[in-house]
Amino acid sequence: MKISLLFLSLLAAPAAVSAGAADPGLAAGKAAALVAESPSGAEELFTAEFFRHISLDRLNALFRGLYAGQGPVKSVVLSSSGPYSGHYFFDTGRGWRIPAALSVDPRSGKIDGLFFGGPYKLDAKLADVRTELAALPGRKGLLVERLGKAPESLESLWPGEEFAVGPAFELYVLAAAVKDGLPWERVVRLRDVDRSPPGGRLRDWPAGSPLTAHTLAAMMISESDGTAADALISEVGRGNIERSLPALGHSVPERMRPFLKTSEMFRLKSDTGSALKYMNLSPGDKYAYLRSMPPALPEAERPGQSPFGIDKIEWFASPADLCRLMGWFAERGGDALGILAVNPGLKEASEGFSYAGYKGGSGPGVLSATWLLRDKGGEWLCLSSSWNDPAHDLDEGKFFGLMGTALRALSGRTGPAGP
Repeated sequence: MKISLLFLSLLAAPAAVSAGAADPGLAAGKAAALVAESPSGAEELFTAEFFRHISLDRLNALFRGLYAGQGPVKSVVLSSSGPYSGHYFFDTGRGWRIPAALSVDPRSGKIDGLFFGGPYKLDAKLADVRTELAALPGRKGLLVERLGKAPESLESLWPGEEFAVGPAFELYVLAAAVKDGLPWERVVRLRDVDRSPPGGRLRDWPAGSPLTAHTLAAMMISESDGTAADALISEVGRGNIERSLPALGHSVPERMRPFLKTSEMFRLKSDTGSALKYMNLSPGDKYAYLRSMPPALPEAERPGQSPFGIDKIEWFASPADLCRLMGWFAERGGDALGILAVNPGLKEASEGFSYAGYKGGSGPGVLSATWLLRDKGGEWLCLSSSWNDPAHDLDEGKFFGLMGTALRALSGRTGPAGP
């Protein structure tokens, strides 16, 4: 996942110009000066073509937002450059680094393309991540742990609390498949009953499409494809997954029963009446209720963006649960380690470690991110964090910015090689 604030690339065709007529470094310095409480002069710095894709007001709001969050830029550091473009770091007085890239029109020297990456602290420390995470509204949890026979906590915030984790529940489906010895080459035929409306590519594939268990697992983990997840749940068996939870390190397995499919979650969250009825049923009656629900229509859209019921109808795990699970994968995951590494989540993970396996989860009122990492000395590490808030919109950029800071601190790096 790459968190970016703005990307506009409107490159003009190169033209023959005299040396020095278009200087991206000079333009970068002028753009950095716009990171201010009241930016002025942008209309003279950017081309008219640039403003056909973004208004002056919106551009100035972006600069004001950077100023409010990171402070004024004190220096511009060159990372790499070409004749009419360059990659830079805007370093602020508050200790933040803002990756930036821009291009200039070779005729006028004005900026015609601009990119800002996610800001991060230059002196990244795990304790700072904990402090900033704790200051966010709602419920938050964090565990950074060195794995092994005697795990060592490096930083934590309510690590044993159970949180709604969204699609991160798919880690348990993957682990149960490994634990039960599901052959990766097994061909599974796509069934309508496993077609899940919440999203993913497979929802639109024809019934009967042949897919290997490995393909389903890779799509489930790397893309959060709901149909792939439901097909694997059907193949492994809901009961088998539930019985495996204690062995996989889940401390409160009853909170994951019934182990919902993504289509079941969709149907419950799409109808408040059904959700209320389900929440008030006994654990045993919930299974019968799920069987009685009509199937979700393939063409159905996602439910409204509401965090209703995230403390009752969700998949639940604590950061400690998820780190125990990642420790299980480190010891017994086999080929599943390759599946976990298809999407490393953030470039700080792929660049800072010799191995990075990842699974995130998001939904209304829910954010979660968990990494299994191996450092360059061969030690296994886990970083897991969740954020739940039914009352406020979650700032995904802020959350994953903090995760990027934690990854940099954990790898001992001060920042990425380039924007």
